[in-house]
Amino acid sequence: MPHADAKFSFPENKRLKSSQRIRFIVAQRKSIAKYPIKCFYQTDFCQTSGGNIRVAMLVSKRKFRHAVDRNRVKRLFREAFRLNYNILTIPNNLNLDICWMFVGQELPEFSTVSKVSIELLKTLQTIINQNISHEKNN
Repeated sequence: MPHADAKFSFPENKRLKSSQRIRFIVAQRKSIAKYPIKCFYQTDFCQTSGGNIRVAMLVSKRKFRHAVDRNRVKRLFREAFRLNYNILTIPNNLNLDICWMFVGQELPEFSTVSKVSIELLKTLQTIINQNISHEKNN
């Protein structure tokens, strides 16, 4: 359960908007999947403080011809991420970029998207913790 004093906004600095960066993250093929979301991620250690999480939502035009449907799915993704991204705790010297890709065939319900997003974020947290412990050992 989230803390009472946690802020649940989805500010501008949490949005990943660079199409080059999104293509790079997807090309790296580091991903985890739980139907109907496939999550691509990229971690970068930086020298300056201020670890940051940025996210992009991807929905195929091939699966959803109408922009209304694509925007609806992206809106559901953003809301699920906004409510649950406090699950992720990253150190100050780590930047995390995430791309959520919708792989389902029909419009999802919010309950499904929310449940899957929590599971993906928990899995991502364990991967980040393993990477951090691996970096400390090297």
